Amino acid sequence: GSTPENKISGLTPGNTFQTFFSSILIYMSYLPENAEVDYTASALVIRDGKILFMNHEKLGKWLQPGGHTEENETPDQAAKREVREETGYEIKFIDGEQPQNFSEEEDLPTPFHVNIHEIRENHLHCDFMYLAEVTGEEEATHSHEHNGTRWLSEEEIRSREFEMPDNVRRTALKALQENP
Repeated sequence: GSTPENKISGLTPGNTFQTFFSSILIYMSYLPENAEVDYTASALVIRDGKILFMNHEKLGKWLQPGGHTEENETPDQAAKREVREETGYEIKFIDGEQPQNFSEEEDLPTPFHVNIHEIRENHLHCDFMYLAEVTGEEEATHSHEHNGTRWLSEEEIRSREFEMPDNVRRTALKALQENP
């Protein structure tokens, strides 16, 4: 029979990160049974008391840089890649850095926030959101995915002048309050 122990068996050869976390989320009773879950990673990049946002082309909303994790990629790797591709910024995480080399086991940076949200019926995104700061800059290779970037202050984020999902607004304000 199917028990929690064999539904959530952990990472084994051939069992990807996405497959493992999908099995956990599907087992959780609050998600729709037929929901498809994509895993995304993003970063709230903080500089001089402001957070970097992009005017997302498809959604017409201001969002933090981020996107889907790729196969064999951890969420922290995806967040760094997405920020670099979309904005050209190289970042480092405020709460812990990625391992440089893999030995038998490594602790990954802890996300500042993890959120699951509906994109459309039966399609969800589980986003691992990190706090980061800029360490360098290069040319953005995926700038076509947005209509410009802007560093928003706490006041601008609170003002609702910039349309963004409520969970993003709340998390950005919390990040600025905890990292002045």
